[in-house]
Amino acid sequence: MEVSPEIVAELRCLFREGATPSRLIRHVVERHDGEGHLFSLIQTYFREAFGIPIIRGLSPVDDYQHADLRYEFLNEQLLHEMIEKRPEWDTDESDSWVDSLTATEVHQRIREAEEHLPPDLKRCWPLMTPKEQRYILVSFASANYLSETVKIMSRLLESLQQQVNELQATPAGVASE
Repeated sequence: MEVSPEIVAELRCLFREGATPSRLIRHVVERHDGEGHLFSLIQTYFREAFGIPIIRGLSPVDDYQHADLRYEFLNEQLLHEMIEKRPEWDTDESDSWVDSLTATEVHQRIREAEEHLPPDLKRCWPLMTPKEQRYILVSFASANYLSETVKIMSRLLESLQQQVNELQATPAGVASE
């Protein structure tokens, strides 16, 4: 099971253009038509292309030929991490829907939560147990993660809407540049 650098580059390009994780999976399947071990191939390509160590929730026995919404949860699960790891994999200078987005790594979110405690919380902080403090920090970090994820999904949605508008504005049978 050899990873094609060409397909890795295609996946990155498709993502920068607005492809969702489920669409990227279908691209891997299309490019490896008739091959077995699709589950392992998908895992390997996402690791190579985006630094994602594992995609949870995929069925190892699926043929991944469907275009329904069964893998919509991957948007929530993977988009944040793909953007978080973008400095490691994206060397393309062209404009993309992800350009102004940030996705903070979990330990950094916890550090930031600790540094920016509300004044009222700072006063009672020394009275809390370490377990209580950790719970509050993780809660703040989770809220930040969810906020970043909403921004990411909103930006992707807007990018996809623009693409739909462009397609609808193009006369039938005429390809856009």
